[in-house]
Amino acid sequence: MKRILLLSIYVIASIVMISCTDDTAPTTQSNTKATVVATESGDPLLIPPPKP
Repeated sequence: MKRILLLSIYVIASIVMISCTDDTAPTTQSNTKATVVATESGDPLLIPPPKP
């Protein structure tokens, strides 16, 4: 009984995750390329390397 319940919850969660993803979004040049800029003001300070 416990196995059936866990399997049912797993199947329901899988269906929900698949249905929530949006693979039908149009892919244009503007939304397929992300630009990352790390030198803007307000960025966090660099983290020093760990001491040996």
